[in-house]
Amino acid sequence: MGLKEIVAEIKQELDARDARREEVFAIAREMRRLSTRALREIHRGRYSGAEALLRNAEELLSTLDEEDFRFTLLQEAVQEYVEAVLVHKILRGEEIPSHRELRVPAEWYLLGLGDVVGELRRRVLELLRTEEFEEIDRLLDVMDEISHELNSLVYPSAIVAIKRKQDVARLVLERTLGEVTLARKESELRRVLEEVHNSRS
Repeated sequence: MGLKEIVAEIKQELDARDARREEVFAIAREMRRLSTRALREIHRGRYSGAEALLRNAEELLSTLDEEDFRFTLLQEAVQEYVEAVLVHKILRGEEIPSHRELRVPAEWYLLGLGDVVGELRRRVLELLRTEEFEEIDRLLDVMDEISHELNSLVYPSAIVAIKRKQDVARLVLERTLGEVTLARKESELRRVLEEVHNSRS
């Protein structure tokens, strides 16, 4: 085989890969859109709507094969999908699926898991308005567990770029704990003042 034929054969392979890349890009864009919408539905308490959106995202994910995950443009979409699925399960009090069950790369699963802490903080702040401290405590425990498990991973960024997620998760947890502690004290103070007021009435 001459050089011309070799290059022509390579070109065919690259053309096929480029065409697939375009297909994967469209899938990734739609997955990310669905996952973002699902998170919005979750925070509005519309769990059935979120489930439908996540099922659609899962169907798109199922059209991908292992070779497609070499396209890094998929990473953010998969992270967003993992984040939405895990937040949905946690807020429903259900067991979270593993990366194998979701059929996603382990590293991308971990990065999505890191973002869950911020979403749970958002829910905790909503619950503070109604002083639902029992559910707040449950979510704080989950946030603490996620932060602890993430910080148990010590790898170079070439293996998994987790350092920033670890730092952010720890800071978010510490900040949320401080705000919850303050809210508890304020709630207790209001209760005591009300008791004093009622006793004098």
